[in-house]
Amino acid sequence: MGLSYAIDQDPSLAALQPQAGFAALVRRFAANAGPQGAGRVAFHLPDRAGIIEGLARDAAGHWFFGDVRERCVWRLDPAGRLERFAADPSLLGVFGLKVDDAHRALWAGTAAVPEMRGAGPESKGRAALVEFDLADGRVRHSAAVPADGREHVLGDVLLAPDGSVFASDSLAPVIWRLPRGGDRLQRWLESDDFVSLQGLALAPDGHDLIVADYANGLWRISLADQSHALLRPPTGATLFGIDGLYAVAGGLVAVQNGVAPQRIVRLRLDAAGQPAALTVVEAGHEAMNDVSLGAVAGDQFHFIGNSGWSLYEQPGATPAPRAVTVFQTRI
Repeated sequence: MGLSYAIDQDPSLAALQPQAGFAALVRRFAANAGPQGAGRVAFHLPDRAGIIEGLARDAAGHWFFGDVRERCVWRLDPAGRLERFAADPSLLGVFGLKVDDAHRALWAGTAAVPEMRGAGPESKGRAALVEFDLADGRVRHSAAVPADGREHVLGDVLLAPDGSVFASDSLAPVIWRLPRGGDRLQRWLESDDFVSLQGLALAPDGHDLIVADYANGLWRISLADQSHALLRPPTGATLFGIDGLYAVAGGLVAVQNGVAPQRIVRLRLDAAGQPAALTVVEAGHEAMNDVSLGAVAGDQFHFIGNSGWSLYEQPGATPAPRAVTVFQTRI
């Protein structure tokens, strides 16, 4: 499966260490942590102290970045100028982003989390799907998740061919839907089968959604009747720990940050829509230490290598600004 694990430092395996072959296994596990792929850096976002979770690109070449910590969206123009694009006072932490060029809109999943600036008990459990004007960052509409006593995080979003918007809920087992022109979120599908929903992609046949579940793998969900089934992982591979998920020709690209090493993988789907093969595209590079979401632009996939989540593991942390690395790989 290509995973790296320090078996020689696990007390539960201590009794195996004298056995023949153990040292060779230590070396094999360690080798899996080595770099794979070109590790090409597209650009950096300098002097960022926030948590850069999501990114998207419009047809004009502007890049947009969701900042969970600073509760805003940053925009990088084609000339390399970075500016605060959207920072409405009502915004919560900004997670996944998707551009709708046809309607000149930027969609964002947002949520109140402890890591965001100004978090307090009054915001606990809140989440919303937000539509921004692509020209000026003005909030056109915010559709809040109905209060139900549970915590919610709208971690990623997907634009459907009919103009509706889907959002995955990472804390409640719900996929939400906002119809085109609608003002209220619909509880499109809720199931106790779901554990931690993440990225969403449209299946190649256009009839189903494929949704990542951090603890289960990938779900294939019918758009017609919401029936759902787990996809089988390819032989010798794992689909656990997938965060971002993106449709590409012949299959999917996934951000798999719940395994070690964190990596970008490509999944080839067979004629029946089942994963037939998994290929590691990028892994083990120095700045791939806190990978978050990505975006497809032509035949290139861009993704955030050091989002900053790990910098805020301790309450009250005030890390120094750093350069956020955005990688680029051919798909």
